[in-house]
Amino acid sequence: MDAAHHVRADDDGLPDEQLVGELRSLLAAADGFEQLAERMMLLSDPRRLRILFCIHAHPGVRSSDIARAIGASDSTTSHALALLRDAGWVRAERSGREVRYDLTDRFAHDLLHELGSDHLPGVHHPGPHTSA
Repeated sequence: MDAAHHVRADDDGLPDEQLVGELRSLLAAADGFEQLAERMMLLSDPRRLRILFCIHAHPGVRSSDIARAIGASDSTTSHALALLRDAGWVRAERSGREVRYDLTDRFAHDLLHELGSDHLPGVHHPGPHTSA
């Protein structure tokens, strides 16, 4: 990585204390680190990440199809989906006996693209839903 790419144009070597002060101000202005860290922690599990890839690839996919695709039982998959739903990654929509899943927000959608997930050929992605 080219270090000059991230240096301010007017940076003539900020004094350490000034730089630290600016960084502290930046962090103080930001909010939600704990919630974001908790949400991101769910991605450390390969099974949950595979589930998110499936939902991203085919919005509205049934939970039973996800279970078969990842080679897990329905109950294991349901538990993982409940965790993802509670953390705000996905939303469930029941239609009779079927439960279908979609991503909840643009953050999840964009992050999955960055992680290498793609949409299945011929799938017209309706776009992520807005979190309530």
